[in-house]
Amino acid sequence: VSTQSTGCLKSCIQGMAKVILILINTISLLASLALIAFGVFVILRGEEYIPDAGVDVNAIAYALIVLGVVLLFVSCFGFFGACTGKHGLLNFYLILLGVVVALLVAALIYGFVMKSDVEDTVENYITDAFDTVKNATSANATVDQFVAVNTIQVAVKCCGITGPDYWDWDGQVPSSCCANFTTTDATALCDSADAYTTACMSETEDLIQNALLAVVVLLVVIIIFLVACMIFACCSKKEYEQVA
Repeated sequence: VSTQSTGCLKSCIQGMAKVILILINTISLLASLALIAFGVFVILRGEEYIPDAGVDVNAIAYALIVLGVVLLFVSCFGFFGACTGKHGLLNFYLILLGVVVALLVAALIYGFVMKSDVEDTVENYITDAFDTVKNATSANATVDQFVAVNTIQVAVKCCGITGPDYWDWDGQVPSSCCANFTTTDATALCDSADAYTTACMSETEDLIQNALLAVVVLLVVIIIFLVACMIFACCSKKEYEQVA
């Protein structure tokens, strides 16, 4: 009786693993399509919604598309392997998951190594953009130069690298420093008394650090999720072995 109960429990667990694997891969298929769609959206319309902070947004978008395609490819093998019980599909699914996990771990390590380089790149870009506008008079600074600064100041709600006093334009600052900023005149100015008091450099650095932390957390969650998928796939294989 004890042996029968144990066998029944194992069958139950393996059957649940199969159902969970199907559900997980169904969700993964939808998630992969969402990643691809979001990546395409960023390429086509990203400049309208994402501030220019010296980071190649298109490169990130292409990475999301590639990730979405890979996830779609892997999920298809997992879904059909779990549904049909074909060992060839499940084995290939396990191999793909192992490769993806290894790549994600490598990406995680690379991210930790390159973290300071990303922060330095953003810091240098912001410094160059702001200094270019500051060192030119409000009359001869180009519209493109103002747009780069305005994009950052509006997105972060900040003013100047170190605060409103950074501009030192006789009590005037770019209009993007103020809440009533409009995009009709990129080179317009407003009074420093009405400007945001937050420094752009510190705020942008905080945003970058939070974004990097979010990426690290996401990668760790994905790795745990994929390892769980590998365990469910192994259990699902055993169920079909017993049925056979």
